[in-house]
Amino acid sequence: MIPKTFKGFHIHYYKEVSSTNEEALDLIRRGISNETVIISDKQTEGRGRTGKNWVSPEGNFYASLVVNLFNDYLSQLSVSFQRVTLESRKKEPVSSTGMTSEGIGMKEKGLVNNIADVSKLTELTFVTALAVGNTLLSFISNSNVQYKWPNDVFVDGKKISGILLERKSNSNWLVIGIGINISHAPMPGTTCISKLFLSPVIQTGIQVQTPASCAGMTLQNTDLLKELIINFNKLRKQWIFDGFYAIREMWLQRAFKMNKQISVKLADKLHEGIFIDIDKSGRLVLQQEDGGLIYFDAGELFTDNTL
Repeated sequence: MIPKTFKGFHIHYYKEVSSTNEEALDLIRRGISNETVIISDKQTEGRGRTGKNWVSPEGNFYASLVVNLFNDYLSQLSVSFQRVTLESRKKEPVSSTGMTSEGIGMKEKGLVNNIADVSKLTELTFVTALAVGNTLLSFISNSNVQYKWPNDVFVDGKKISGILLERKSNSNWLVIGIGINISHAPMPGTTCISKLFLSPVIQTGIQVQTPASCAGMTLQNTDLLKELIINFNKLRKQWIFDGFYAIREMWLQRAFKMNKQISVKLADKLHEGIFIDIDKSGRLVLQQEDGGLIYFDAGELFTDNTL
């Protein structure tokens, strides 16, 4: 039974929608006052980045979190102002805007001072990926969970989850779409939770009908949703209080193809090199053969010329 509220989120459950992200965006258009989760058993028009189709059969996990960016901004502003005040107490007064007489504002200190700052939205992609990864690790064991830039989660070299952030211009609300393969691995190069070695938590759960390729015991959407919200809230709080640095470091520890030869496709051009880092803005850093560096804030990461 999916609850109506959980850990600060109002939850709207559907048997079927065209897209949980579209349902969330429509909710924002109609007016929303609480952070919300849209969850559905099935999507008929699920989508991923760059408009790609996300195959969404019943039996997998499809949800969209609707979060208030302005609340995050106010929280970061409050925390950062306290820090700036403490740091400046022996130097000079700090104004209510967080600006010293030297003109050092919140942005220069790496903190959110503009909810339209695209790099900050990018940071939430990494926060969400970590939340998905930690959630998976609660239910599967002996598996290699990795994060594929910019928005995928892999297990044992195969995609198990995708993330899609969407926001209407000038809105304080951000939609974070999350798909996780539970019972089905619908595309080549993907995997699902029930195909993996399962922990006792799942083995004592409910048995569901699954295709032969992913046969086994699995968990209910309710269990996954609750664990995901708990992990998201924890990591979001860490991001608000400590900034992107700690999030980035955790992500890099499980980065897919880190220090490996990859190709990045951007605007129909393929760039090859070694994936050496994610910078402080969340951009992928590619080192070319001549030692030159290319920074990508968008694009598709390929390995061996395949996704």
